[in-house]
Amino acid sequence: MPAYFLRSICLFLLLGLVPAGAAMAAGEVSVTSSPGDILMDARYDGTTLEVSGQAPAGSDVVVRLVGAPETVHLREKGKVFGLLWMNVGTLAFDNVPRIYLVSASRAFDDLGPAGASLRVTGLHDRIVQEHAASSQDLDAVSELLRLKVRDGLYGEPAQQVRLSADEGGSRGFTVTLPVPSALSPGGYTLEAVAVRDGAVIGSASAPVQAKLIGLPAWLSHMAFDNGLLYGILATVIAILSGLAIGLVFQSKGAH
Repeated sequence: MPAYFLRSICLFLLLGLVPAGAAMAAGEVSVTSSPGDILMDARYDGTTLEVSGQAPAGSDVVVRLVGAPETVHLREKGKVFGLLWMNVGTLAFDNVPRIYLVSASRAFDDLGPAGASLRVTGLHDRIVQEHAASSQDLDAVSELLRLKVRDGLYGEPAQQVRLSADEGGSRGFTVTLPVPSALSPGGYTLEAVAVRDGAVIGSASAPVQAKLIGLPAWLSHMAFDNGLLYGILATVIAILSGLAIGLVFQSKGAH
């Protein structure tokens, strides 16, 4: 068989494989962010993640930043003898995400059952309350969600996910996701969820690390790895601060 004929067959096979590979890639969900990690120095006061990716053509997209689930304890307040507001017990909640920030390409109410489950209020049925509150009228999980929203750790940012036109079975998306100053160092997950006809049809995730750098990192290292030296330094700083404050007030009193 002539060599040019063999080359023609190989070229034909390669050309035939390209559309198949493209078809497999089209419709897949991908997500990435810039920056990839959150660096927290002494001036850290919150930041933003520029999120982008691909989703199947014709789908809506929900983007969320989620923290690892943890157990949260809250003090329950109530009236004692119908007169005084006091702590009447402690409530414990399991499977509470450390952070939950979520944005969608359109209103969650327009995304059907998938939208309802992905928004902040959708966490209500996933958070486990260990025992009932003393007051039967108290929806403790809803109060916990409101507390998290007030602290900026949970929320549905006003900016919606922006979608591009469908192209080759996929569409691009972008969104600016605000990250609060109350964020704790640790690992988080950035997720993109594709929704169509009220159902999830695909998802992708990427890890995001929140890291202390500079002075906060040094102080954290001292506190956890050199506790004795950290305690001595803290004591010395407290004494010097007290002396400085005393001198200031003494000088003002002298006049």
